[in-house]
Amino acid sequence: TARRTIMASRICVVQIFVLRKVWTALYQGHSVVDGMTLHTLLVYLTLANLQNWVLADSTVSRYMYDRVREGQVAFDLVRPTGFVPQMFAHLVGSTCSTLLFALVALPFVALAGTLGMPHSPGAFLLYLVSLIFGYGITLLLTLLLGMIAFWTMEISGLTMLYFLVNQFFAGALVPLSIFPGPLRILAEILPFQTTTYSPVAIYVGRLHGAQALDAIAVQVLWLALLVLGARAVWHRALRRVVVQGG
Repeated sequence: TARRTIMASRICVVQIFVLRKVWTALYQGHSVVDGMTLHTLLVYLTLANLQNWVLADSTVSRYMYDRVREGQVAFDLVRPTGFVPQMFAHLVGSTCSTLLFALVALPFVALAGTLGMPHSPGAFLLYLVSLIFGYGITLLLTLLLGMIAFWTMEISGLTMLYFLVNQFFAGALVPLSIFPGPLRILAEILPFQTTTYSPVAIYVGRLHGAQALDAIAVQVLWLALLVLGARAVWHRALRRVVVQGG
């Protein structure tokens, strides 16, 4: 796990560096693009990729897959703590572990990208609120992804596809405000933007005032929908385990 986290940190640093070079080249001759200065955009991209790496962890989906495939999920189901709370605790613990690596990698991230202060103290407070909701949504999406293991014998390819789609539509590579019309509408419909774009856009002042509050309200809505969805999928997955057990 530590080796995988170190590799992920290297990929994150390299990606931030490449994005800085690409966007700096694209900004040549322009001081502002779509209302964002180059400095603001680089701060956004650096924080978005750092946050996406720390929060979006695939270890739980892989862990769930291994437990189901090997039949060890039967032992998890009879423990006093429910299976879903166990997976949540596993994911939170994994995030805390990754956060420690992120603190060590922070100087390299600063060299590869651009770090900056929040747009305002109020923006920082709203960012923290939005970050908490975004993390909750990330937990639920990862849990739903892991539950697919109850129906399929392999989820590695699907997991990789999920994190690629998540990274793009979360706005870690390109801010959603720069997306062309139809693609932006699709991104706004999907829940991924609530995990990264919303909190980071609030941090840099791209979303402020009523816009920031609206973004947080959308996060709350998605959180509620995903809780209901996760409960429904889990009940079906539980019946699936009973069938497999004879």
